[in-house]
Amino acid sequence: MEKDSTEYKVVIQLSNNDSFVQKATIGQLNNILNAFNKIQIELVMNGPGVDLVVNESSFSNMLELQYQKGIQFIVCQNTLNQKNLTAASLLPFIKIVPSALAYLIIKQHEGWSYIKAGN
Repeated sequence: MEKDSTEYKVVIQLSNNDSFVQKATIGQLNNILNAFNKIQIELVMNGPGVDLVVNESSFSNMLELQYQKGIQFIVCQNTLNQKNLTAASLLPFIKIVPSALAYLIIKQHEGWSYIKAGN
């Protein structure tokens, strides 16, 4: 694939807390970053997927590097409420939205590509 000057936008949903799926998702984020000159990437986590970005995450260093490269990490407030978690329970660079599913609908309506990570 040839890199061009088009700016792409992709929102990826992660709702799985399997460590193999999480590690694969992190690798896929890197692959996407390397494939495009200009791309906005948002990883939206809901349900068990939120476990990726809790303070005790074994992937915190990798996620911090990806955040520094421009990837945005977003979690669902509804999920936080269900899991009795607060913003203080999450890595410091995480953004919280009221509803992950509503956020995904809005992003797709705005023309963002959508990918479901894992299964």
